[in-house]
This record gives sequence, C-alpha cells and structure tokens, in this order.
Amino acid sequence: MRSVLKYIGLSLLAALICYVAYSLIFTSGRERALMAENGYLSEHYDNLLERSDLVDDVLEGLELRDRQIYNNIFDIDPPTAEMLYGSDPEQRLEQFYAESEQQLIDESGAVLEGLCSTAAQVDRQIRAINEQLESENFNKNNFPSVIPLRNFTIAQTGATVGRKINPFFKSMAVHTGIDLMAAYGTEVIATGAGTVVEVLRQGGGMGNMVIIDHGNGLRSVYAHLSEIYVAINQKVARGKVVGKVGASGAAFTTTLHYEVRKSGRAVDPVNYFFGSLSPATYSEMLLIAGTAGQSLD
Repeated sequence: MRSVLKYIGLSLLAALICYVAYSLIFTSGRERALMAENGYLSEHYDNLLERSDLVDDVLEGLELRDRQIYNNIFDIDPPTAEMLYGSDPEQRLEQFYAESEQQLIDESGAVLEGLCSTAAQVDRQIRAINEQLESENFNKNNFPSVIPLRNFTIAQTGATVGRKINPFFKSMAVHTGIDLMAAYGTEVIATGAGTVVEVLRQGGGMGNMVIIDHGNGLRSVYAHLSEIYVAINQKVARGKVVGKVGASGAAFTTTLHYEVRKSGRAVDPVNYFFGSLSPATYSEMLLIAGTAGQSLD
C-alpha cells in the first residue's frame, strides 16, 4: 500500500514538474494575445503620457499669459476653477481605481483632445486680447469693472440679465441688467471712466437714468435714480458720483438697475465686477444673481 501511494505521489510530482516546464517554455494562444495587448497598451500609454506633458506645458504658458493680461485689466489675480466651483478629488480617485486600464486610456485620450481644442481656443482669445490691449484706444480705467455702489455687500445682490418674473405683472419678462438693492439716497458711482451720453428724467420706465460711454463699444446704464449729478457730454472718472439710489420710474422698491451694454447688446454685469470682488465673493454673487427668479423693475 505504501509503495502504491509513493508511486501516485511521484507521478503527481512528475506531472506538476512537466506542467511547469511546459508553461515556462511554451505559451498558449491566449497568453500570446495578452502579451501583445499589454505591449500595445504600454506603448500607447507612453505616447499619451508624452502628449499629456506637452499639453500641460502649453496650458501652463497660457495660464501665465492669461494671469498677466487679467492683472493688467483688473489689477487682481483671476479666479481659479476650484475657487468658483469647488472640487471632489476623493470621489474622482475612487472612480479612477474602479476603471480598467483600457477605460483610463480611452478617457485620457478624449480629455487630451478636449484640452488641445481648449488650448487652441484660449490661445486665439489671448491673441485677440493682446491686440486690443496694444490698441491706442484702450484704457483699462475706462473698463466698467467695479461695483457702482459704495460699501456694497453681497446681500444687496438681486436678479441679473435673463427672463425673470416682473414684480408688477407677475409674468416672465426679459431683464436687461442687475438689481442692486440699496437704501434711498445711497451714492451711485461710475464703474469706469468715460463720457456721459444720455441723461433722462422720467416718471415711468427706467425712471431717472444716466448712460456713460466707455469706448470700445462698452456703455454702462444707471437707472431708477433719485438724483442725477452729471450732464450730457461730461467727462467722468471711475468712482465719480453720478447720482443717488431711488425708486423713480417703474421700480418695485429703492434699487439701482445697472446695465453693461456691449455693442448695443445687454450683457451680464456680474462678469465685469472682478475689479472690486474677491473670487469667492464673485462666485457667490454669480449664484445669487443667476438664481434670483424675480426682478425689481
């Protein structure tokens, strides 16, 4: 009996040795396919890594140029994506570990293509901004980039440009500026240097109103004023008091209706407030102004 068990044990050992030797010398078709796939993935990964490093270098250069231009215009560093929208790196890391190698490669390739496209677009925009900055007609002091109210707080933010509920008719209507709530008689200042091109004193509509031309197709509008301190064709500097907050015209309460018009089209004034807001406050103002459903005029 012992000899039989010994014979079986030696046979199993010999079979195991033969199997290991065969595995080391010969490879199956499946193993060869996997080895070829691994080689391809490794080569493809190295290629993507090189492209990623190149894109990172380009984006770093663009970011530096963008910061310089932004400082020239607004005298402040630009906000970052993390400051504006926040991030959740832990959740993204969990998703990263859950994905397969091929998924990661495919996603990385798609992201790189998007980054290359974005980099090209940003480069074109920066070139256009540089051309404008080098223009003899451009003056950063003319840019309407500050809050038109003294001692402004974020709580004074009302509805901005878009379709809002009219406070009188309770129906949707296009709102062409931003409502900045303030006490009656609060001083209203010019957001940029320019020339007063229109002064209106009226009982309806936008009430008492001042329009300043800042050049380069930009104009600022100050409406529902209680008093006006400027005249047509008057040159004003940034910070010049042009009037006081009121409720003239069709205003629901004391408020400053403020507009920025670019080439005659109303744009969101919040986008021009970097000169007087921190990135965090700007982010909060964007949220409040964008989600307010009812205007005050």
